[in-house]
Amino acid sequence: MFFRISNKCHDGLLFLGKLASRWESGELLSVEDGARTAASAGYLEQIITPLRTAGLVEARRGPGGGYRLTKDPKETTVRTVVEALEGKIALVDCQGSGCDRSESCGSEHLWNTLQRRIGETLGEMTLADIADAKV
Repeated sequence: MFFRISNKCHDGLLFLGKLASRWESGELLSVEDGARTAASAGYLEQIITPLRTAGLVEARRGPGGGYRLTKDPKETTVRTVVEALEGKIALVDCQGSGCDRSESCGSEHLWNTLQRRIGETLGEMTLADIADAKV
């Protein structure tokens, strides 16, 4: 098994990148337009739900409605998005729940170091970086 970010998370980041690129103009993004980053509008709605719950996006209903970011894309890290869509980063099961072998585990330092570095990297990148990549 490989460490992977799910398609849900990837599509969510692409959607948020589109929203980030509209930040300055204040233009809303409809689900239909946003669905071009995902498999379907219904699937995108499933992605948007945890993003709304995390307070990353807000919706305006009705004609001309759509979604927008709740704050400047320079202030939202990719780590925040990943954790909203995937949960806390844990490379091995025992990192998320505590390990009953931690006193004798020879790999604990390796996994904790990798997890910390991945978290730091994701914490350094923002939605503005994704928007700048011309999503």
